[in-house]
Amino acid sequence: MTEDNQDMSKNSLNGGQGWEALLAEAHAEPEGLDFVEERLENRIGLNKRKKRRKRAIYSSLSTVAAALVFVFLVNTNGAFAQTLSRLPVIGQLIEYIQFDKSLSRAIENEYIQEVDLTAWDGDKGLGLPYVLADAKNLVLFFQLPDDFELAADEWAHIYLKEMREGRTGEKLEGFAYTTSSLSPEGREENHGFIMQRYHFPEGELPEQISFDVLLELENLPREKSEAPVGEFAEDAYEHQMQEIGSFTFEVKFNEFAEPIVSEFHEQLSIRGQSITLEEMRVYPTGTEVSFAFADENTSWVKGLDLTVAEEGESVLRGSQGISAIYKEDYSGMTVFIESDYFDKPKEQELWIRGLRLLDKEEEFITVDLEKKTITPAIEGMELKEVIKGEEKANLVFATKVMGEEAFGAFAFDYQDEQGNTYTLKNMGTSSSQNSWMETHITVDYPESGRIILQRVSSPLLILEEPIRIPLPQR
Repeated sequence: MTEDNQDMSKNSLNGGQGWEALLAEAHAEPEGLDFVEERLENRIGLNKRKKRRKRAIYSSLSTVAAALVFVFLVNTNGAFAQTLSRLPVIGQLIEYIQFDKSLSRAIENEYIQEVDLTAWDGDKGLGLPYVLADAKNLVLFFQLPDDFELAADEWAHIYLKEMREGRTGEKLEGFAYTTSSLSPEGREENHGFIMQRYHFPEGELPEQISFDVLLELENLPREKSEAPVGEFAEDAYEHQMQEIGSFTFEVKFNEFAEPIVSEFHEQLSIRGQSITLEEMRVYPTGTEVSFAFADENTSWVKGLDLTVAEEGESVLRGSQGISAIYKEDYSGMTVFIESDYFDKPKEQELWIRGLRLLDKEEEFITVDLEKKTITPAIEGMELKEVIKGEEKANLVFATKVMGEEAFGAFAFDYQDEQGNTYTLKNMGTSSSQNSWMETHITVDYPESGRIILQRVSSPLLILEEPIRIPLPQR
């Protein structure tokens, strides 16, 4: 365990008692605790024998009543925590998630589901012991087998290949996911767990799904390769990926909690643009807020600077956060405000503190690589540098921003003056210095010396006073 995690453990266990006292308590088992492990093993089915078949999936949708009190007891009783750490899988999961307030809250509120799945590809296996799910969010806890080894320069990754509706087999789309990975050190510390979080902003998670994932090993290079002079390397590092196996899982979820729906249809005017707050939906994992943008607006609304405030102070901390997705025609956006599972917050407000506006007449710009000009001219943006190679060119744009702000300025596809479409060879953004952000792109050098880029974002505009929107209570 790292020194940071050790410090977190000291602060989280037993309501802030001294670390030395906790150590003494952990070695003094309370009366009657010698039967706890046996009872827990019986209740969560750890003594059941399971038959394994290659390329087969087996499942035990048993109750996890014993797990519901685990996080609370782990954080308040050192001896009980020590006992749980000796139990396979569930004790390991508790150690893995005990510093994540959101996941800990989910277990406390009876929202974790034991699925006890293992999928096989030949003699290679991958476990999926637990999931968390509601209509908008899904958390998968994969676990590598005990005999899975990682060399010093290897990382284990799990990638989603496809997710399907369980009953119809129809491919699911309109969701995003993040995944963790495992280093050799993390393999031991995290007990082989790799966690993936899914968010479904465009729809809802079906009650039954099947999905395929790919387990790969990444061999990290020991030395960095040098980019050719005048060129951005398409990959500065040579990554070697080794496929371990492809695994298929089928999961049927427990009944989802119904969201609390509040309709508003409140029209706001911000910097001359019409924005309508349509509705809010409160799920166990957070609040979904829908906005609509008027067709007559002169600018595309490319982002809202949002925060959640409680008693006048921001409460976005820990695992909480805000994510947003736009409609394809940019006529609106849906914002999802993450929060602890079944948390009962005090009175809260959603604050709109600023926004990004992109003038519709300045969405596409023509860049002359020879003259280093931008048409139409964009206030606060300039083509700072053009480095020409044999067939490619590196362009450096400078954009005036506030503070250390950084954002992606352009779409990945661009055109020449004949209407041919290309894809940027590279695009990167540097942290702003002295309130100027640099954007680096690599393009095929056009015969005419001119290309057409699409702008996809703009610098943040801060409002003098935030717009305050009350959030419904659970």
